This record gives sequence, structure tokens and C-alpha cells, in this order.
Amino acid sequence: MITTRSFAVLGAFLAIGLAVFGYQVGRAVKLGREFDRYFTVRGLSEREVKATLVIWPMRYSAAGETLSELQASIASAKAIVTEFLHENGVSQEELIHGLPEISDTLGSRKKDDLVVLPRYSAAITMVVRSRNVDLVKRAIQESDVLIAKGVPLTNQDYGDRISFDFDGVNAIKPEMIREATANARQAAQKFAEDSKAEVGSIRKATQGVVDIQSRDIASPELKIVRVITTVEFFIK
Repeated sequence: MITTRSFAVLGAFLAIGLAVFGYQVGRAVKLGREFDRYFTVRGLSEREVKATLVIWPMRYSAAGETLSELQASIASAKAIVTEFLHENGVSQEELIHGLPEISDTLGSRKKDDLVVLPRYSAAITMVVRSRNVDLVKRAIQESDVLIAKGVPLTNQDYGDRISFDFDGVNAIKPEMIREATANARQAAQKFAEDSKAEVGSIRKATQGVVDIQSRDIASPELKIVRVITTVEFFIK
């Protein structure tokens, strides 16, 4: 039998339930708003490093009226260039010899030419690939002595330019990411102070890209490595 007292107890439980439900809803709304309160900053880590690899394509030419003369000219030029490199400390293992590109000018000759060039010419590329960056750089600076020896280096095509590379990114990247993230937090704290707020935990972080550039034209062997991170922080 349902009595007045039963209704009172039921009403009390219902009121308590509604109060708890209202509290939970309010708390959820508050947490939801706090979850939406975040801002995005970027952090930077920058280091100057030295190139770990140099690639130097040396392009020179040879000529001869006959193929046998051309072959002898190629061998002579190759010997002169190789000797120059050995004298400057470049080892044989660091040299890569390419095939000569041979041209025949017979079809372009004319009877009234004042100067008759040798019929055959060859363009040869010898590539120096070395981790002795300083040593090779000195050799590059002294390569004009080849002119006096009769083997001038020809103009470099775009794909044959000297390249100083740094391939040690993976060794320094983890620490640079930590530095960039710490830099991002410093920027976030400054922003929070200006906004009279507090920086919370990280909501999301992305590494971004690793950028490697030469420091300047005069020192191509020196590189600037930059790591940029994008971090989202909660605001308290």
C-alpha cells in the first residue's frame, strides 16, 4: 500500500537524483569548455653544423684528330687530374671515374675555316666523393693549378655543381625536437601571462619539417639545421 510517507521518500530520492544529475551535467559542460580552451604556438631549435660529405664533380675535356689520339689525350688528362687530387690528400677510393662523352666534329667542318679543331673531343667527369670536407675544400680552392698543366676544368652544369651535405640529422633530431618543444612552452607561457592565464598540458604536437641550409655563400660546408614544432597547449 502506497502511503504519504512513501511519496515523500520517493520525492526525496528523486530530488537527490536530479541534483546529482545536474551537478554532473554542469561538470561535463565545464570540462568541455576547458577542453576547448587551447592555443597553438611554434617552437624553434637551430644549430650550426659542419657538412659530413662533399661531392665534387670535376669536368674537363680532351681532344684528338683520331680516336687513338683522343684516347691518349684522355689518359693524359686523367693522369694529371688524378695526380693533383692525390697530392692534395684525396685517396683513390674517393674517386669515381665516369665515361667520356665523345663528339665528332667532321660533319660541321668547312673548307674555309680559319681554325680547324681536332675532329674528336671528349668531356670527362671525375667525381670526388669524400667525408674529408676540409681537405677537399682546400683542393677545390687550389684547382686553378690544373690550368697551367693544360687541363682546365670546364663550366659545371646545374647537376654537376659541388655539393656539401650534412647527413647526420637523425643523430641530433631527437634533442632538437625537445629543444623546440621547450621553446614552444616558453612562448606559450609568455602568451598565457599576457592573457592572465596558465599553461596546461600539451593537447597535440607535430614535428613539422627539418630544414637544412648553407650558412652563407663563402662557407658552403657550414650548415644551419632548423627544427620547427607546432604545439597546442590547454589553457587553465
